[in-house]
Amino acid sequence: VSKPGQPEDAGRQLKKKKRKKPRKQAEKANAPSTKQVASNTTRPTPGQKAAPQASESPPQGVTQSRNESLVTGSKSEVGSPSFSAMNLLRQRLHEKIKKASGKDDAKELPPAVLEKRQRRKYERERKKRRRKELKMKAKMVKKETEEVPVEPESKKEESTAEVVFNRVEVHEENELSKIQKKKEKRKAVKGNITPLTGRNYKQLLNRLETRKNKLEELKDKDQKKAEELENKMKWTNVLYKAEGVKIRDDEERLKEALKRKEKRKAQRQRQWEKRTEKVVEKMQQRQEKRRKNIQKKKKDRIEKKKARARKKGRVLPEDLKKAGL
Repeated sequence: VSKPGQPEDAGRQLKKKKRKKPRKQAEKANAPSTKQVASNTTRPTPGQKAAPQASESPPQGVTQSRNESLVTGSKSEVGSPSFSAMNLLRQRLHEKIKKASGKDDAKELPPAVLEKRQRRKYERERKKRRRKELKMKAKMVKKETEEVPVEPESKKEESTAEVVFNRVEVHEENELSKIQKKKEKRKAVKGNITPLTGRNYKQLLNRLETRKNKLEELKDKDQKKAEELENKMKWTNVLYKAEGVKIRDDEERLKEALKRKEKRKAQRQRQWEKRTEKVVEKMQQRQEKRRKNIQKKKKDRIEKKKARARKKGRVLPEDLKKAGL
């Protein structure tokens, strides 16, 4: 509203400054009302003639309402539709921001959704803790590796190669192959005579028999060679025993051990057979019990049906037989 000392155009300019670009449509809608207010507020200048009061002057109540509208002009502007549209837009924007940030009203959501969110939160925290633990472990391992003193490569090379009488011996770090292991075993055998060890009593008896047969054949051909071989075998056995190897070269004891082993084997076989028989018997008993229970249930159902039929007044063939009809 223009002040009494200022012209009318100045008041309009102030109003235009307050308005913003997005409210153009709202301004167009409110344009006629503002023009009316402006026309009502215009006063006649000293040069102009006053209009006759009898013909154009409105009633006293109308003028009073107009004055009130002029006084409360600013308030009506705030409550105008343009301002309400702005408030609505702001509200929607705030709602969208809340939804985007996940801070929507928790009270409006159902408990299932809230529980799901809580579970996700706990899962995220658990994964975070796990990652931290793994990082800490990696750091600890790194520190341990750094603390271990690393020998220079030159020293390693010196240790691997040793000069002995103009000859270089290289010690391979790789494990020996199977063929080399077999060769070493053969070398470990003293006098090319393998010791009679182990618990395969049948095999040990066969080997003892072959040795005896060999000695007997040699005795027939050459007595001295047979005696030398026998002494050699005895000495090798003594050497093996000195190393802590248990030699089984007593034929009678081997036979007894073999008998015991076979006896235990037969006993275990009998026990196993008994066990299998018991298992089969138990299975058969369970099946028989199950079959009887099923038959009993069927009979009970039939009896219940018959009892219901009798209650309803039906005459069954069984009842007729009992009655002798």
